[in-house]
Amino acid sequence: MVAWTAAFEADVVALVHRVVGGDKLDAWRALLTRVAPRIETWARGNRLLQRCRLAGDDDARTVMVSVLERLAADDHANLRLFVARGELSPPPADLVADVIRLGKLELEPEPTEELDVGTPFRAWLLRLVDFTARDHVRKRLGWGARVGSKRDLHSDALPLDRAREPSARPPMTDRLTVAQLVQEVLEHLATLPAQMREALALWLDDVEPHEIATRLALADVARAKALIRAGQARLRDHFRGRSPVLFA
Repeated sequence: MVAWTAAFEADVVALVHRVVGGDKLDAWRALLTRVAPRIETWARGNRLLQRCRLAGDDDARTVMVSVLERLAADDHANLRLFVARGELSPPPADLVADVIRLGKLELEPEPTEELDVGTPFRAWLLRLVDFTARDHVRKRLGWGARVGSKRDLHSDALPLDRAREPSARPPMTDRLTVAQLVQEVLEHLATLPAQMREALALWLDDVEPHEIATRLALADVARAKALIRAGQARLRDHFRGRSPVLFA
């Protein structure tokens, strides 16, 4: 499965316009071919489904089918809404570079070429997967289900009132929000102790730990790695829960 690049996004959005424009049968089938595998993969990786132990094959496919049904409902009203909102222009190159650079601090499994910057339809689908996953969990588990129930016996899933609620903040896809976060991270980076700040900044620029130790006149590589880990921990603790794209 190829990465969701800007070129892939353009191809998919062109199909969306064809569907909305009336070329429903062929364009819709082509769109399904491209997005259905992605949606299923995202469902498998959805944090709420994983937390509730509902990210298996059957559940992921059920969420995928539900998402496609939502896209098709009411004469593709969801796709029409996406088109009506207008498409975003490509983001500035320096913003993308900063996001990719700061992406080294996070624990997300997605590759950097699939960041939600400049791919609005992918972001749109991810939000829809998230909403559908929440509905699926509510349907499967309900609120306040008791341990030892028939549901627990068959699914080994956690009831929602025992699972930690995910962040209330939606996936960060707006360019201004991304730019604001990048600025906040850089400003917080400046508050770290001098050696820690310098070591982390060099590491973010892909300088190897042994070179960092040399440049900062540290005792050894272990000291450089310790400073990097400490800086990572401080940034993650400060931004965790606020910035799901960059920090887990």
